[in-house]
Amino acid sequence: MMKLKLLVILLILTSLLNGCNKEDNTYPLEFFEISNTKLENLQLNNVNKIIVEKIINKRLSAFLFTDNENSQINGGINLNDKSYYIGQVSMENTPDHLMGIAEVQVFGKKAVKIYGILGANYAQAFYWFVEEKTEDSIIQIDGHTMEVDLDDDGKKEIVSTSGTIPETKIYILREGKIYVSDINKSIGAKSVFLQDEDKKLFQVYFEPNKSEQYVYYKYSFIKR
Repeated sequence: MMKLKLLVILLILTSLLNGCNKEDNTYPLEFFEISNTKLENLQLNNVNKIIVEKIINKRLSAFLFTDNENSQINGGINLNDKSYYIGQVSMENTPDHLMGIAEVQVFGKKAVKIYGILGANYAQAFYWFVEEKTEDSIIQIDGHTMEVDLDDDGKKEIVSTSGTIPETKIYILREGKIYVSDINKSIGAKSVFLQDEDKKLFQVYFEPNKSEQYVYYKYSFIKR
């Protein structure tokens, strides 16, 4: 009898929770911690040509280069008179407007964004947090990226979108660590993308030809 009462209570609670979720259209997002990009020492005699260089200050700079092995475009940084290789940034003959280096603010920190494309629908970016320890200073993100203050706290998060059917992720800083949420998987949506950067509105499709608008707030997606 006691087990039956407990089962009834659990069913009622589940129904109430589902009803609340449906009524206020709030979807909690799942977040997972990401790893930093491992840096390798770069021997400057392996650099064939520097394509773009961004001088941050006397001891910090970032650059795009080709090496002596192939024509792919790689990324490197100079830090305290040492050079490091961060990885392939873009493919050969990438148009100038699709790759580059820019100083940005992310998570309330100063960062350098090094970005490019590796295919027709494959963009990526590296973020170098210049004030962090060297081994913890760079993350790599797939997709077209933008920096947006989603929760109006004065600190910008990173939004990335990839694929012909858009899949969108949000990167946040929590307790000193960087976490990511795959929005499509978290809320069960077929397509998600940031429609209006100024209003921070996301266009969401749970089914074809039927879009809804959502905003991000406190680790959740809320319908507008």
